[in-house]
Amino acid sequence: MTPLANFARFVLLWIAVFVAAFLGLGWWAIAIVGALGVVYWAFVVRGVEERKAKALEKLASTLMASEQKLADAIQLRLCALTSRRLVVAATSSRVILIERPLLGGFTMKDYQWKDLHDATLSENLLPNLFGSRLTFAIRRDGQEQVEGVVLADGLEQRVASTLYTAAQEQEQAWEEKRRVRTMEEARASSGGITLGGYPGNGGTAGVSTLDELERAKKLLDSGVISDVEFNEIKSKILSKQVF
Repeated sequence: MTPLANFARFVLLWIAVFVAAFLGLGWWAIAIVGALGVVYWAFVVRGVEERKAKALEKLASTLMASEQKLADAIQLRLCALTSRRLVVAATSSRVILIERPLLGGFTMKDYQWKDLHDATLSENLLPNLFGSRLTFAIRRDGQEQVEGVVLADGLEQRVASTLYTAAQEQEQAWEEKRRVRTMEEARASSGGITLGGYPGNGGTAGVSTLDELERAKKLLDSGVISDVEFNEIKSKILSKQVF
């Protein structure tokens, strides 16, 4: 359910309670409802900045010594009217979500960057009030199937954009790491890059230049070698001038 829908449901609930109290029990019941409203204001609305600072302190206490915090955010109050606000952080190694029950304590979930894919940032209706939504797909390393989605809703626009940028940078970095690892595994499985027929490569004599070029092209197409390596190998093959 969107933050705006939650807000509307919350307001309608209070109106329904007020109307029911007025119709059924009279003014003294309305006074009780009003008192409950004051209690709600005292425990939820008053002292927002102080509680926000404490939440961020709790987040800082969960970081490892080697971790660098890239960005952090706390849910906007209008998006968490019946619960304590979610705390979100992006570090150099993971995304952290801290959920805080009403009666104290906290539950922390963390997700490694290598398992997070397809970061998406979207604005909620009335973004100045209800912020933005940040989502990630979870896909364990080596698996194609998406296991689930990490959802952080109702984040301040500016901070959500910073978290999204960090996610994009980390996703690109891990894609490059996977590409390099796949290349190294392919090289290892093929016994290394050894094209027969040119000096110093340990290949087999008598292989034609055309065969060597075709083999190099296959290695390039499969991602085993890069464009630079392909051009270097091609130059060595052609420099023999054996046709």
